[in-house]
Amino acid sequence: MTSDILDPSALVSLLPTLLPASSKALASPQDGIVALLHSIFSAVAFRLTGVDENSPSASLASNVLPEEWSKSGPGHYTLKYRHDQSSLEFVVKVSKLGSRTLINAIAVESDKVASLDFSTNDFVSPSFFPHNLASDSNGQPLVHGFISSNRVADLTTQIKFKILQKLIPGLRKDGYTEEVDTGSTNAAGSNAPRAQNPPPARPEPVVPPYAPYRPPLAPENPLSIGRRDLDPFPANPFAPPSLFPGHGGDGMFVGPDHPMFGAGRGQSPFGDRGPWGGDGYLPPMGAPPGARFDPIGPGVLPGGGGFGGPGLGRGGRGGAGGPPTGEPDNDEFMPPGSRDMFM
Repeated sequence: MTSDILDPSALVSLLPTLLPASSKALASPQDGIVALLHSIFSAVAFRLTGVDENSPSASLASNVLPEEWSKSGPGHYTLKYRHDQSSLEFVVKVSKLGSRTLINAIAVESDKVASLDFSTNDFVSPSFFPHNLASDSNGQPLVHGFISSNRVADLTTQIKFKILQKLIPGLRKDGYTEEVDTGSTNAAGSNAPRAQNPPPARPEPVVPPYAPYRPPLAPENPLSIGRRDLDPFPANPFAPPSLFPGHGGDGMFVGPDHPMFGAGRGQSPFGDRGPWGGDGYLPPMGAPPGARFDPIGPGVLPGGGGFGGPGLGRGGRGGAGGPPTGEPDNDEFMPPGSRDMFM
Protein backbone atom coordinates (compact mmCIF):
# COMPACT_ATOMS: atom_id res chain seq x y z
CA MET A 1 0.00 0.00 0.00
CA THR A 2 1.39 3.41 -1.04
CA SER A 3 1.99 5.79 1.83
CA ASP A 4 0.36 9.20 1.94
CA ILE A 5 2.63 11.66 0.15
CA LEU A 6 1.01 14.54 2.08
CA ASP A 7 1.70 13.03 5.48
CA PRO A 8 2.86 15.77 7.91
CA SER A 9 6.20 14.07 8.62
CA ALA A 10 6.88 13.68 4.88
CA LEU A 11 6.11 17.35 4.21
CA VAL A 12 8.24 18.60 7.14
CA SER A 13 11.12 16.47 5.88
CA LEU A 14 10.69 17.73 2.29
CA LEU A 15 10.48 21.43 3.19
CA PRO A 16 14.20 22.07 3.96
CA THR A 17 15.27 20.51 0.67
CA LEU A 18 13.15 23.03 -1.28
CA LEU A 19 14.73 26.12 0.29
CA PRO A 20 17.65 27.76 -1.56
CA ALA A 21 21.06 26.35 -0.63
CA SER A 22 22.41 29.81 0.15
CA SER A 23 19.70 30.56 2.72
CA LYS A 24 17.76 28.05 4.75
CA ALA A 25 16.18 30.71 6.92
CA LEU A 26 12.48 31.28 7.53
CA ALA A 27 12.23 34.90 8.62
CA SER A 28 8.54 35.04 9.53
CA PRO A 29 5.47 32.84 10.09
CA GLN A 30 4.37 33.72 6.57
CA ASP A 31 7.68 32.36 5.24
CA GLY A 32 6.91 29.08 6.99
CA ILE A 33 3.37 28.92 5.54
CA VAL A 34 4.58 29.62 1.98
CA ALA A 35 7.39 27.06 2.30
CA LEU A 36 4.87 24.44 3.51
CA LEU A 37 2.49 25.36 0.68
CA HIS A 38 5.30 24.90 -1.84
CA SER A 39 6.15 21.53 -0.28
CA ILE A 40 2.52 20.39 -0.76
CA PHE A 41 2.49 21.48 -4.41
CA SER A 42 5.86 19.83 -5.04
CA ALA A 43 4.71 16.57 -3.44
CA VAL A 44 1.87 16.27 -5.97
CA ALA A 45 4.21 16.99 -8.92
CA PHE A 46 3.61 20.69 -9.59
CA ARG A 47 6.63 22.26 -11.31
CA LEU A 48 7.74 25.66 -10.04
CA THR A 49 8.31 28.05 -12.98
CA GLY A 50 8.79 31.37 -11.21
CA VAL A 51 8.29 33.55 -8.15
CA ASP A 52 7.28 36.68 -10.02
CA GLU A 53 4.07 36.96 -12.02
CA ASN A 54 5.65 39.24 -14.64
CA SER A 55 8.86 37.26 -15.21
CA PRO A 56 9.02 34.63 -17.99
CA SER A 57 8.37 31.07 -16.91
CA ALA A 58 11.38 28.78 -16.47
CA SER A 59 11.71 25.36 -14.90
CA LEU A 60 13.70 25.41 -11.68
CA ALA A 61 15.94 22.49 -10.81
CA SER A 62 14.38 20.09 -8.29
CA ASN A 63 11.66 22.68 -7.58
CA VAL A 64 14.04 24.54 -5.25
CA LEU A 65 12.89 28.06 -4.42
CA PRO A 66 15.14 30.79 -5.82
CA GLU A 67 16.88 33.17 -3.45
CA GLU A 68 14.39 36.00 -4.14
CA TRP A 69 11.32 33.93 -3.27
CA SER A 70 10.63 35.94 -0.09
CA LYS A 71 11.81 39.37 -1.20
CA SER A 72 8.24 40.82 -0.81
CA GLY A 73 7.54 38.97 2.43
CA PRO A 74 5.97 38.80 4.84
CA GLY A 75 3.23 40.77 3.06
CA HIS A 76 3.14 39.17 -0.41
CA TYR A 77 4.41 36.03 -2.13
CA THR A 78 3.92 34.78 -5.68
CA LEU A 79 4.48 31.23 -6.99
CA LYS A 80 3.94 30.07 -10.59
CA TYR A 81 3.41 26.40 -11.45
CA ARG A 82 2.66 23.97 -14.24
CA HIS A 83 1.56 20.34 -14.07
CA ASP A 84 1.89 17.42 -16.48
CA GLN A 85 -1.83 16.66 -16.19
CA SER A 86 -2.87 20.13 -17.33
CA SER A 87 -1.93 22.54 -20.09
CA LEU A 88 -2.72 25.53 -17.89
CA GLU A 89 -0.38 27.77 -15.95
CA PHE A 90 -1.20 28.28 -12.27
CA VAL A 91 -0.43 31.38 -10.23
CA VAL A 92 -0.61 31.22 -6.45
CA LYS A 93 -0.42 34.34 -4.28
CA VAL A 94 -0.11 34.44 -0.51
CA SER A 95 -0.90 37.66 1.35
CA LYS A 96 -0.74 38.74 4.98
CA LEU A 97 -3.92 40.54 6.06
CA GLY A 98 -3.52 41.59 9.67
CA SER A 99 -3.70 38.42 11.75
CA ARG A 100 -4.92 36.31 8.82
CA THR A 101 -3.29 34.71 5.81
CA LEU A 102 -5.00 34.67 2.41
CA ILE A 103 -4.14 32.23 -0.37
CA ASN A 104 -5.45 33.00 -3.86
CA ALA A 105 -4.86 30.73 -6.85
CA ILE A 106 -5.89 30.89 -10.48
CA ALA A 107 -5.57 28.78 -13.62
CA VAL A 108 -4.61 31.65 -15.90
CA GLU A 109 -5.99 30.45 -19.23
CA SER A 110 -9.37 29.34 -17.83
CA ASP A 111 -9.96 31.95 -15.10
CA LYS A 112 -10.58 29.06 -12.69
CA VAL A 113 -9.98 30.50 -9.21
CA ALA A 114 -9.61 29.14 -5.70
CA SER A 115 -9.04 30.82 -2.36
CA LEU A 116 -8.42 30.03 1.28
CA ASP A 117 -8.04 32.29 4.29
CA PHE A 118 -7.30 31.39 7.87
CA SER A 119 -5.99 32.79 11.13
CA THR A 120 -2.20 32.69 10.93
CA ASN A 121 -1.66 31.80 14.57
CA ASP A 122 -3.93 28.77 14.24
CA PHE A 123 -1.24 26.97 12.24
CA VAL A 124 2.10 28.56 13.16
CA SER A 125 3.87 29.53 16.36
CA PRO A 126 5.04 33.18 16.09
CA SER A 127 7.68 32.68 18.79
CA PHE A 128 9.41 30.04 16.63
CA PHE A 129 10.37 32.55 13.94
CA PRO A 130 12.84 33.63 12.65
CA HIS A 131 14.35 30.19 12.30
CA ASN A 132 17.47 29.09 10.42
CA LEU A 133 17.32 25.45 9.40
CA ALA A 134 21.00 25.35 8.53
CA SER A 135 22.26 26.25 11.99
CA ASP A 136 19.22 25.07 13.98
CA SER A 137 19.76 28.20 16.08
CA ASN A 138 16.96 27.69 18.57
CA GLY A 139 17.38 23.93 18.91
CA GLN A 140 13.74 23.11 18.10
CA PRO A 141 12.50 20.74 15.40
CA LEU A 142 10.80 22.36 12.41
CA VAL A 143 7.40 20.86 13.23
CA HIS A 144 7.23 23.08 16.30
CA GLY A 145 7.04 26.07 13.99
CA PHE A 146 3.67 24.70 12.86
CA ILE A 147 2.60 23.96 16.46
CA SER A 148 2.18 20.20 15.93
CA SER A 149 1.83 17.48 13.33
CA ASN A 150 -1.94 17.66 13.70
CA ARG A 151 -1.92 21.34 12.76
CA VAL A 152 0.21 20.53 9.69
CA ALA A 153 -2.32 17.86 8.71
CA ASP A 154 -5.24 20.24 9.19
CA LEU A 155 -3.69 22.99 7.05
CA THR A 156 -2.72 20.44 4.39
CA THR A 157 -6.29 19.18 4.24
CA GLN A 158 -7.63 22.70 3.74
CA ILE A 159 -5.11 23.49 1.01
CA LYS A 160 -5.88 20.21 -0.72
CA PHE A 161 -9.64 20.74 -0.63
CA LYS A 162 -9.84 24.52 -1.22
CA ILE A 163 -6.91 24.97 -3.64
CA LEU A 164 -5.58 21.79 -5.26
CA GLN A 165 -8.92 20.15 -6.02
CA LYS A 166 -10.27 23.39 -7.47
CA LEU A 167 -7.30 23.90 -9.80
CA ILE A 168 -6.93 20.28 -11.00
CA PRO A 169 -9.96 18.18 -10.05
CA GLY A 170 -9.31 14.46 -10.33
CA LEU A 171 -5.54 14.79 -10.03
CA ARG A 172 -3.88 11.38 -10.23
CA LYS A 173 -0.78 10.69 -8.14
CA ASP A 174 0.32 7.63 -6.19
CA GLY A 175 -0.27 8.25 -2.51
CA TYR A 176 -2.70 11.12 -3.15
CA THR A 177 -6.45 10.96 -2.54
CA GLU A 178 -8.98 13.76 -2.86
CA GLU A 179 -10.96 15.05 0.08
CA VAL A 180 -14.75 14.65 0.28
CA ASP A 181 -16.86 17.67 1.17
CA THR A 182 -18.30 17.03 4.62
CA GLY A 183 -18.58 20.69 5.63
CA SER A 184 -22.37 20.83 5.39
CA THR A 185 -22.71 17.72 7.56
CA ASN A 186 -20.25 18.93 10.16
CA ALA A 187 -21.70 22.41 10.28
CA ALA A 188 -25.28 21.29 10.79
CA GLY A 189 -24.44 18.21 12.81
CA SER A 190 -25.34 14.67 11.84
CA ASN A 191 -27.85 14.50 14.67
CA ALA A 192 -29.29 17.96 14.23
CA PRO A 193 -32.98 18.05 15.17
CA ARG A 194 -35.38 18.25 12.29
CA ALA A 195 -38.13 20.76 12.04
CA GLN A 196 -41.33 19.66 13.72
CA ASN A 197 -43.50 21.04 10.91
CA PRO A 198 -41.53 21.11 7.68
CA PRO A 199 -42.83 23.48 5.02
CA PRO A 200 -45.22 21.87 2.53
CA ALA A 201 -43.96 20.89 -0.88
CA ARG A 202 -46.50 23.26 -2.41
CA PRO A 203 -47.64 26.46 -0.73
CA GLU A 204 -51.18 26.29 0.49
CA PRO A 205 -53.53 28.66 -1.34
CA VAL A 206 -54.80 31.68 0.50
CA VAL A 207 -58.35 31.22 1.72
CA PRO A 208 -60.53 33.26 -0.68
CA PRO A 209 -62.98 35.77 0.73
CA TYR A 210 -66.41 34.28 1.21
CA ALA A 211 -69.68 36.03 1.90
CA PRO A 212 -69.52 38.94 4.34
CA TYR A 213 -69.39 38.00 7.96
CA ARG A 214 -72.71 38.02 9.79
CA PRO A 215 -72.97 37.33 13.49
CA PRO A 216 -74.55 33.93 14.17
CA LEU A 217 -78.09 34.08 15.46
CA ALA A 218 -80.35 31.54 17.08
CA PRO A 219 -82.61 29.60 14.69
CA GLU A 220 -85.87 31.46 14.06
CA ASN A 221 -88.96 30.10 15.74
CA PRO A 222 -91.33 28.86 13.00
CA LEU A 223 -94.31 30.44 14.87
CA SER A 224 -92.75 33.88 14.45
CA ILE A 225 -92.41 33.76 10.67
CA GLY A 226 -94.22 36.74 9.16
CA ARG A 227 -94.64 38.47 12.50
CA ARG A 228 -92.80 41.58 11.39
CA ASP A 229 -95.29 42.09 8.55
CA LEU A 230 -98.10 42.28 11.10
CA ASP A 231 -96.37 44.87 13.22
CA PRO A 232 -96.27 48.24 11.42
CA PHE A 233 -94.02 49.82 14.01
CA PRO A 234 -90.44 48.96 14.90
CA ALA A 235 -89.70 47.39 18.27
CA ASN A 236 -89.79 49.67 21.25
CA PRO A 237 -86.33 49.74 22.80
CA PHE A 238 -87.96 50.22 26.21
CA ALA A 239 -90.37 47.30 25.83
CA PRO A 240 -89.70 44.04 27.70
CA PRO A 241 -87.81 41.32 25.80
CA SER A 242 -89.78 39.44 23.18
CA LEU A 243 -90.75 35.83 23.59
CA PHE A 244 -89.12 35.19 20.21
CA PRO A 245 -85.63 36.83 20.41
CA GLY A 246 -84.81 36.34 16.78
CA HIS A 247 -87.87 38.01 15.19
CA GLY A 248 -86.09 41.26 14.19
CA GLY A 249 -88.95 43.58 15.29
CA ASP A 250 -88.64 46.29 12.58
CA GLY A 251 -92.08 45.78 11.09
CA MET A 252 -92.89 47.65 7.88
CA PHE A 253 -90.61 50.58 8.59
CA VAL A 254 -87.00 50.90 7.55
CA GLY A 255 -84.94 50.69 10.68
CA PRO A 256 -81.31 49.94 11.56
CA ASP A 257 -82.00 46.20 11.36
CA HIS A 258 -83.29 46.32 7.79
CA PRO A 259 -81.46 43.89 5.45
CA MET A 260 -80.34 46.76 3.22
CA PHE A 261 -78.04 47.81 6.04
CA GLY A 262 -76.55 44.36 6.34
CA ALA A 263 -78.32 43.23 9.49
CA GLY A 264 -80.80 40.40 9.49
CA ARG A 265 -79.31 38.57 6.52
CA GLY A 266 -77.74 36.06 8.83
CA GLN A 267 -81.09 34.91 10.15
CA SER A 268 -81.07 31.85 7.98
CA PRO A 269 -80.73 28.15 8.66
CA PHE A 270 -77.92 28.23 6.09
CA GLY A 271 -75.69 30.25 8.42
CA ASP A 272 -73.68 33.09 6.91
CA ARG A 273 -74.16 31.88 3.32
CA GLY A 274 -77.22 31.81 1.16
CA PRO A 275 -79.07 28.60 0.27
CA TRP A 276 -77.73 28.87 -3.29
CA GLY A 277 -74.10 29.44 -2.37
CA GLY A 278 -72.14 32.65 -2.63
CA ASP A 279 -73.84 35.55 -0.86
CA GLY A 280 -77.37 34.21 -1.21
CA TYR A 281 -78.39 36.34 -4.20
CA LEU A 282 -77.03 34.15 -6.98
CA PRO A 283 -78.95 31.32 -8.69
CA PRO A 284 -78.12 27.71 -7.91
CA MET A 285 -74.50 26.88 -8.73
CA GLY A 286 -73.94 30.51 -9.61
CA ALA A 287 -70.95 30.77 -7.29
CA PRO A 288 -68.99 27.61 -6.55
CA PRO A 289 -67.57 27.45 -3.04
CA GLY A 290 -64.51 29.64 -2.73
CA ALA A 291 -65.19 31.60 -5.93
CA ARG A 292 -64.03 35.21 -5.99
CA PHE A 293 -66.72 37.68 -6.98
CA ASP A 294 -68.17 40.99 -5.92
CA PRO A 295 -71.22 40.38 -3.73
CA ILE A 296 -74.49 41.42 -5.33
CA GLY A 297 -76.64 43.66 -3.22
CA PRO A 298 -75.93 45.38 0.08
CA GLY A 299 -74.13 43.54 2.80
CA VAL A 300 -71.65 43.75 5.61
CA LEU A 301 -68.10 43.78 4.31
CA PRO A 302 -65.02 43.64 6.51
CA GLY A 303 -63.53 47.10 6.67
CA GLY A 304 -66.09 48.58 4.30
CA GLY A 305 -67.97 51.78 4.86
CA GLY A 306 -71.68 52.35 4.85
CA PHE A 307 -74.62 53.30 6.96
CA GLY A 308 -73.84 53.00 10.61
CA GLY A 309 -70.07 53.45 10.31
CA PRO A 310 -67.22 51.20 9.18
CA GLY A 311 -68.04 47.58 8.50
CA LEU A 312 -71.78 48.12 7.86
CA GLY A 313 -73.10 48.05 4.34
CA ARG A 314 -71.48 49.19 1.12
CA GLY A 315 -70.27 52.71 0.60
CA GLY A 316 -71.19 53.04 -3.06
CA ARG A 317 -70.54 56.46 -4.48
CA GLY A 318 -70.94 57.91 -1.07
CA GLY A 319 -67.56 56.41 -0.01
CA ALA A 320 -66.76 55.37 3.53
CA GLY A 321 -69.54 56.43 5.87
CA GLY A 322 -71.93 57.34 3.01
CA PRO A 323 -75.29 55.76 2.29
CA PRO A 324 -75.09 52.33 0.68
CA THR A 325 -76.10 52.03 -2.95
CA GLY A 326 -75.94 48.28 -3.51
CA GLU A 327 -73.18 48.65 -6.07
CA PRO A 328 -70.52 45.91 -5.94
CA ASP A 329 -67.60 48.36 -6.20
CA ASN A 330 -66.85 51.97 -5.44
CA ASP A 331 -65.80 52.40 -9.05
CA GLU A 332 -68.10 55.20 -10.19
CA PHE A 333 -67.46 58.92 -10.10
CA MET A 334 -69.83 61.84 -10.12
CA PRO A 335 -70.48 63.35 -13.58
CA PRO A 336 -68.26 66.28 -14.49
CA GLY A 337 -69.55 69.50 -13.02
CA SER A 338 -72.17 67.82 -10.83
CA ARG A 339 -71.04 69.88 -7.86
CA ASP A 340 -71.23 73.15 -9.76
CA MET A 341 -74.56 74.86 -9.02
CA PHE A 342 -74.25 77.00 -12.16
CA MET A 343 -73.92 74.08 -14.61
